[in-house]
Amino acid sequence: MEFPAFAGKSYEFKIFQGEEIIVDKGIIPPDGKFTLSIPEKYTPYVGMSRWLLTDSETGGGLDMAIQGHGFKISCLSNQPNEGNINYVGYDAVNELNRLYKEQQLIIDKFETMSKATMLYDKTHPSYPTFTKEQEEQVLAFEKFQQALKVNTNYNARFLPIVNLTTGIAPKLTDNYDLRAEYVNDYIVNELNYDELYTSGHWTAIIYSWVQMHTQMYVDKARFVKDFVVVSKKLTNPVKYTDWIGKVTYYLTEFGKDDYIEAIAPTVLASGKVNSYEGKTMQVYVKAMIGSKAPDLIIKNSKGTTTIKSTELKSKQTLLLFYKSGCGPCETTLENLKTNYTKLINKGLKIIAFSSDTNETEFKTTSATFPWKDTFCDLEGMNGINFKNYAVIGTPTMYLLDSKGIILKKLATVEEILK
Repeated sequence: MEFPAFAGKSYEFKIFQGEEIIVDKGIIPPDGKFTLSIPEKYTPYVGMSRWLLTDSETGGGLDMAIQGHGFKISCLSNQPNEGNINYVGYDAVNELNRLYKEQQLIIDKFETMSKATMLYDKTHPSYPTFTKEQEEQVLAFEKFQQALKVNTNYNARFLPIVNLTTGIAPKLTDNYDLRAEYVNDYIVNELNYDELYTSGHWTAIIYSWVQMHTQMYVDKARFVKDFVVVSKKLTNPVKYTDWIGKVTYYLTEFGKDDYIEAIAPTVLASGKVNSYEGKTMQVYVKAMIGSKAPDLIIKNSKGTTTIKSTELKSKQTLLLFYKSGCGPCETTLENLKTNYTKLINKGLKIIAFSSDTNETEFKTTSATFPWKDTFCDLEGMNGINFKNYAVIGTPTMYLLDSKGIILKKLATVEEILK
């Protein structure tokens, strides 16, 4: 690196291992020449990197693709731009800009013709010209995508990843549903997850994919099928565990605990999870459907009491984990109160645990419950029962049978009433 105009400024150098990590930092010397180094444990590194000035009022830095070998970047100006940054050995930025522009030109022509076909009637003399040009841009985009696949530079593999984050499908179409199908197919069948891991878009792509399945397709069987395909592609335990953790976290956020239950056999049989530590991953080793429920630990001013899950003495027991003031929790609590008579007539007993940390708030909320067993140790989500049941979000409900075996993990009261 050679940036003499910024001599004396401090900097950080980051690469991506799923998340952004700092691998080098320092101060630019008087002559502006310095070397950025990637630790040996990450080499050879092929992926995106980020060099940032950390004590400049105007900020600044570069996002650069690393090709797995060294190269030189120099800029003698105090206002770096595409025109005055020079690369030797590998053009880390300008090539990517060139690919962006080439792609965008095709997309702009396609969208212009698409608008024209909507603005003019099919009987218009120019309508056939519009549709023909539109078809030509579809073919041009396919040709462009094929060229990316044979281009050995990381930039060419990075662009399709960026496209996924901006809603650009691998094929051009005006049909929104078809566009989503193209995106999902690419993520499941074509995406290289090693390249995604070093792209800086690891988390965003995982989130978008889970959201697509849970909010758009809402087809659990399809999700499991796609999940299995991706699961086989990820062979590195560290990357696999990270991927599983994020998929599980977002499924919980979207209230799809039944999806987690459906993928659990694949996760557990993979042998690739290097750690089940942390609340998110604990769901696969604690409180699994069909297993004995953890005993309930009741803490209060009088001490600690253990209620064995095998001695609950009810036909079925609903364990509710909630928090006062939580919107979805309030909805669940109201539904439980409204349907309380129906539930107890079905032989159901309710035991609730609050993650409140304010005793007054807990007492105010729980005072309205028609069931008597509601507990709170004021330790929030770190409470012992929340940990033992791997609860990472509220509301969470477990249904136990008379022997203390977990029958279901529930998202709504309606599931109990069925």
